[in-house]
Formats: sequence, structure tokens, C-alpha cells
Amino acid sequence: MGFRITYVPDLENSWNAISGTASWVSVIVSVLGVIASFLAVWYAIQISDKQNKIALFEKRYRVYRTLISCDFFSACVFVSKEPEGIKEFFYTSFYDASEEPKTYQYKLFAFKYVQVTETLAESKFLFSEDIWKGVCKIIESIQKLVPTGEKGMSKEEFDKAKQDYLDAVKSCELKLILKKMEQELNLTEY
Repeated sequence: MGFRITYVPDLENSWNAISGTASWVSVIVSVLGVIASFLAVWYAIQISDKQNKIALFEKRYRVYRTLISCDFFSACVFVSKEPEGIKEFFYTSFYDASEEPKTYQYKLFAFKYVQVTETLAESKFLFSEDIWKGVCKIIESIQKLVPTGEKGMSKEEFDKAKQDYLDAVKSCELKLILKKMEQELNLTEY
């Protein structure tokens, strides 16, 4: 059983059979070429989607870390009794370990305040709408609690702003928002 090549000079060549076989071979090669092109384009799209997710990961993770610092800041706010120390609590809560350690100064606080509020505001574009709604409440309450000018606030204003911040953190369920962010940050699903 098997194939073997034989040479029979007595047989006549059928050019119609030869051209029919050649045309089928060209059809098969064309179909394989189209399939290969489709697979190459599909693979390129999959790679670009993964690269986009990786590129967004760093920005999303920065917002996530800042929101974790908001949780720490809420613990500091809870124990604070006077409005004078809130700027220092804010600065130390959002201090990044990669930064050069410096003692609290107003200009450093102002820079950190702008950096934190802008980073949190980026969540509007980087995460889903339900995450943004919770983060927006936190941003608004931070803006009321942390005075940006040299002039401080009265004890009554501070107590109200303090309670508003703690209520905002509680009402938006910060732990739930962090869980949702972790799900959106997960790159292994894709």
C-alpha cells in the first residue's frame, strides 16, 4: 500500500486535467492567504488592546493609591480636634514615599493639594461612572475641609467640614469603590 511515481510514456497528457488541478490549487492558496491576513489583523488588534490597558494601568493605579491615602486621611481627620493641623495631616497623608522627605511647609502643601485633587479628578476619565460619583463626593468634601488660603477656618466651620468629609467617605463606601477599582485595574482578565 502506498504511492509510487511511475513513468508511463504511452499515456497521453491531459492538459484540461492539469489546468483544473492548478486552478484549484490557486483557489486554496488564495483562501489560505485571506485567512492568514485576517488572523494577523485580529492578533494586532488584540495586542493593541492589551497595550492600551497597560498604558492606562499606571494612571489608574496612581488614582487608586491616592484614594487609599484618602482612607488614611479620613482616620487622621476623625481624630483631629483643631483646624490648624488639618493641612499638616493632609500633607503627611498624601506624602509619596518616592519623594524626598521634607517637613511640612505651606508651599509644599499647596502643591500637594493641587496634585491630589487633580489626580482624583482623573478618575472621571479613567474609571466607570459609579466610581466617579463616589470620588467626586470625596473631592468636594476635601475642598471644603482643607483650606487652601493662608487664612484658616473657625472651629464651627471645621467641625462641619470635618463631618461632611467623614460622611462623604462613608456614604460613597470607599472600600467598595476601592474593590471596583481593583477589578478594573486587573490586567490578567484580558
